[in-house]
Amino acid sequence: MNLLPNAALVVFVDNPDHAVLLLLCGILFIYAEFNKPGTVILGCFGALLTMFALYGLSLLPIRPAAVAVALAGVILVGLGCRLRTAGRIADVAGTLCIALGLVNLVVSPPVHFVVAIVTAAIFSFVTSWLVRIALLARQNKSLVGPQALIGSVAIVRTPLAPSGQVEVRGELWQATLQAGEHQPAGARVIVRGVQGLELLVETRTADGSSAR
Repeated sequence: MNLLPNAALVVFVDNPDHAVLLLLCGILFIYAEFNKPGTVILGCFGALLTMFALYGLSLLPIRPAAVAVALAGVILVGLGCRLRTAGRIADVAGTLCIALGLVNLVVSPPVHFVVAIVTAAIFSFVTSWLVRIALLARQNKSLVGPQALIGSVAIVRTPLAPSGQVEVRGELWQATLQAGEHQPAGARVIVRGVQGLELLVETRTADGSSAR
């Protein structure tokens, strides 16, 4: 029997396995849009797939308790990205909660166990990976520019008496000597602070520490 396009779509998304997989694909496409903003088409396609998935699930008898369990799993996965010691445990617990929620999501016909496990594992892995990248980028953001040079050893290029130029990490910076005797060109000093675009340095002793 030939079905109209809209009827065929309803039949397709009315299958719980199809709805869950569409939801996963939609979320992944939305993730891709956030990871590479400006593409637009990825986000639009992901939103469209998500809408189809939610529409399909709305046609099915859903257990609210299973939705709550799956959402708790999502929260655990998110927390696992921020926890250092218990992060892996939270990730595994979150993945299991998502899988358990998906298996029990629809009264009849239920989501197949394999589909639930695969969906939960892929969602948890991708979410954890992207959130950890975002957190790492946020931490590194404060370590760019002059602030990142604090604690580094610099080579004096023009005598510090007390101001001059130093080279650190292949770049020349204006610097002012805070402590220690005036340093000739070629001497090594330690960067202790930043004032505007000028480095504040101290004399480096023979054992590698600074002279205070």
